[in-house]
Amino acid sequence: MKLTTFILLAMVSIGLNASGKTAFINSKILLEQSPQAIAANSELQKQFGEREQSLRKLAQEIQQMEKTYQTDSVVMSAEQKKKAEDNIIQNKRRFQFEQQSLKEDLQAKQRELLQEVQVSIKSVIQSYGSKNGYDFIFTDASIAYASDAVNITEQILEELKK
Repeated sequence: MKLTTFILLAMVSIGLNASGKTAFINSKILLEQSPQAIAANSELQKQFGEREQSLRKLAQEIQQMEKTYQTDSVVMSAEQKKKAEDNIIQNKRRFQFEQQSLKEDLQAKQRELLQEVQVSIKSVIQSYGSKNGYDFIFTDASIAYASDAVNITEQILEELKK
């Protein structure tokens, strides 16, 4: 794997020395600061914020039930204790189920929105590269070092805002 990467980079650098225009982008910044990514995060918050709030409220209710049980259990009958314990267990199960369900739904929606954002960003990068005569535009993940002079992240962000 390392040898293949080294050979590929060597071939690219030989080709770059011959001629060509190259640049790199910081994909993390694009995925955090692009209007598309910000809109996706807002969509997630709008879609799942209420469920998260409901889950927090349920957790607080369970904590209150446990606290009440601990303080009142000394004066409770065996039947009352059993009923209170069952109620706490039932609510904990409901909490775990709803928490897992929220997690799965949130992850699925995140993947969907991330894919849409990535497609949008890729399209803008390709258009920008073609329009400005770039032969290669690399992401920072594949670059060990690059001068700020070839960093076009800000230009891509500006294009994404259009």
